[in-house]
Amino acid sequence: MEKTRIVIAEDSKLLREGLCLMINSDDSLEVVAEAADGFEAIAQCLEYHPDMAMLDLSMPKMDGLSAIKEIKRQIPDIKILALTIHDTEDFILQCFQSGVQGYCLKDSSQDDLLKAIRLVSSGKTYISPSIAGKVMEGYLEGKKHLKERSSWDTLTQREKEVLKLVAEGYTSKEIADLLCNSPKTIERHRANIMSKLAVNNVSHLTAIAIEKGLVNS
Repeated sequence: MEKTRIVIAEDSKLLREGLCLMINSDDSLEVVAEAADGFEAIAQCLEYHPDMAMLDLSMPKMDGLSAIKEIKRQIPDIKILALTIHDTEDFILQCFQSGVQGYCLKDSSQDDLLKAIRLVSSGKTYISPSIAGKVMEGYLEGKKHLKERSSWDTLTQREKEVLKLVAEGYTSKEIADLLCNSPKTIERHRANIMSKLAVNNVSHLTAIAIEKGLVNS
C-alpha cells in the first residue's frame, strides 16, 4: 500500500518534530518535507508535490492562510489540513473558503489528529468536534452573508501580507525582497493599509495584526 505523503509547516521546531514522529509511526503515512514559515511551505509543496499538507495558520514571514491560497492555486488537487489555536468563526470560514479540507485545533488528542489526517487525505472534510457546532451556528444564522463589511475586510491579501511583515519588524526594503516587489510598491501598500485602518503608526498596526492573528503577541 502506498503511503500518504505529507508536508508539515509549523514554526515551532519542537512541535514540528513531535508531529513528524507521530505521523511517521503510522505505516500508512509519511512526512516527506518540513517548513517553518509560509514561504518554505509553498516551496516544499512545489518541490515534493505531496498528497497532503498540514499547515499552522500563525507562522512568521508568510502566514498559513496566505500560503494555503498559493499552494491551492499551484497544486489544486492537494489536500490541506489547517492545524491551529484559532477557534473563531472568521478563521474557520476563511480557511474553508481558501480550499482546506480540514480544520484541527492544536489542543486535539493524538487520536483526533490522526483521524483528521486520514479523513482529509481520503478527500473527506474534518472539523474539530469542539468547534463544529460554532461553524454550523454561523451558517444557520447567516453571519457569513449578513456581517457588515469592516475596514479590515477592505484590505487585499497582499496588504495583509505586508501588514504581517511590518508587524514582525521588517523594513520596507526587506519586505520588498521577500515579496519580490520594489520598496516603492511596499511603501504604497503601507500607506494604503494605514489609510484603510485609520491608524498612523507601526505600534497600532502591530496591535491590529496581533488582534487578527497574523502575528503572535
